Amino acid sequence: MSNRKTLKSREERTHNVVPIMPFDNTSQAYHSETSKPPESGIGFYLSIVIWVFLIISIFFIYELAVETWERIK
Repeated sequence: MSNRKTLKSREERTHNVVPIMPFDNTSQAYHSETSKPPESGIGFYLSIVIWVFLIISIFFIYELAVETWERIK
């Protein structure tokens, strides 16, 4: 049997690279987020463009139908 004492805790070990006192950095990670003003996404602008295109298309189709009817008459 060896006469060496078995070291159980880190405090008893020599040449520790890591400090023994634990450092809790979780308090830095969990903080409340700052509220930002709501931003309009690309979906909003795309919807506006589609509606404008649809209204203009319907107007031109209507004008084309009226002009064609006037020519036939």
